[in-house]
Amino acid sequence: MKFRIEQKILSLTDSFDIDDENGRLAFTVKGKFFSISSSQTMYDLAKREVLKIKRKYLTILPACRLVAPSGDEWLVRKKFWPFWRAAFSVQTPQGTLEIDGNLWQREYRITQNDQLLARVSKAWFSWSDSYGVEIYRPEWAVPLLGTVIVIDRIQHAGTNSVLSDD
Repeated sequence: MKFRIEQKILSLTDSFDIDDENGRLAFTVKGKFFSISSSQTMYDLAKREVLKIKRKYLTILPACRLVAPSGDEWLVRKKFWPFWRAAFSVQTPQGTLEIDGNLWQREYRITQNDQLLARVSKAWFSWSDSYGVEIYRPEWAVPLLGTVIVIDRIQHAGTNSVLSDD
């Protein structure tokens, strides 16, 4: 499954559109205007909530929780080491995922036990943040797409993002 995530450039609420491989809108992600909780919500085409993205407070390194309507929760954390790479870990009910990225090439790989789950590529020249995402576990599409949005937010922490201090 292939998706394209694009940040809405004229949005005050950290919003994204997620298109499928045919260019059709599949999901939208909306933040809340002036929200203290720094959360975002992902909706399907029927405007049903499919995922909540919440900042995790009181952590040394940036972290976010992904909460499904079923109550399943993923925790995405930036790794301390190595400094020169974009490295994250994701705690899921199904085990730990590893995210390894190359900041210069803007490429990320999401794996579990060395099995590739998704490949992420950030556009070089774009007015807003834009990502191509290829997912190899369709049943995990929603939380994996949410994970990519968290990576974007963590990489932009300190700017106008859900991870900046309120």
